[in-house]
Amino acid sequence: MIFKNMSLLIALVLGINFSATAGPIILAGTDADDHGSATATANSLGWFFMQRVLENLAASASLTNGHLNLVNLGSSGGEAQAAATSAFGFSTLNGAGWSFTNIDGDAAITNYFNGIGAVNINNTGIVMMDSGGNVSGGSSVSERALFTANALLIDTFLGSGGGLFSQSNGYGWVSALLPTLTVIGGGGNGALLTAAGNTAFPGLTNADLLAGPRHNRFDNVGALSILATDGSGDALIIGTSGGSILIPDPISTVPEPSALAIFALGLMGLASRRFKKQS
Repeated sequence: MIFKNMSLLIALVLGINFSATAGPIILAGTDADDHGSATATANSLGWFFMQRVLENLAASASLTNGHLNLVNLGSSGGEAQAAATSAFGFSTLNGAGWSFTNIDGDAAITNYFNGIGAVNINNTGIVMMDSGGNVSGGSSVSERALFTANALLIDTFLGSGGGLFSQSNGYGWVSALLPTLTVIGGGGNGALLTAAGNTAFPGLTNADLLAGPRHNRFDNVGALSILATDGSGDALIIGTSGGSILIPDPISTVPEPSALAIFALGLMGLASRRFKKQS
């Protein structure tokens, strides 16, 4: 069978990375999971921010993989798991067919990325990551290393229409998704929602974001929207309803350049021959 898009096949053979539209992404330089709370009826402060993020992602037109599982990776208890559970519990996702699963521990996270278990990366709608060492019960150093080791699988997950929400956990994995993005340590002072942020998170206030410290800022954000800044105007929360990610190179062993060139020319000749037959 001949590819309809011959240029795509040739580029895949040559090991060229493609940019593609991904599912929705929101990245925060905060540790809102460590600075929030809930009453019997509502979230407040950082936990309310997390709730609004989940609602934004779930409503995005680019969340297209069809799965209704929210998976929180790495939280072993404490504030991290409580915040994630509460953010989901008071959100519009709860009661709209979505389920919540918390997965922690190196073995369980490895299985998750390998597609093992009833809930795994192949049937997840949104992945959420806590703020790591900045919150009690947050993902461990070894768990965050697994995020980085499986960054290309996260990239593929987004490319298939999944969604992602992460807070300041080191972001060692983010360059596989957004190669030009710069993560700056230290969140600066202040927190100000932009116009895009007010639209993305209805009802959220600057005071909600100021409940705790900021741990990261972002530069070179490209086409991603800046949803909140610090007092100096640096990006503090960024996101997109359809981000740009890289399709990973599927070739583990790259042939000699001359062989690649010959093969590519052969493919182009095959395409030309097929075209003439159809004319």
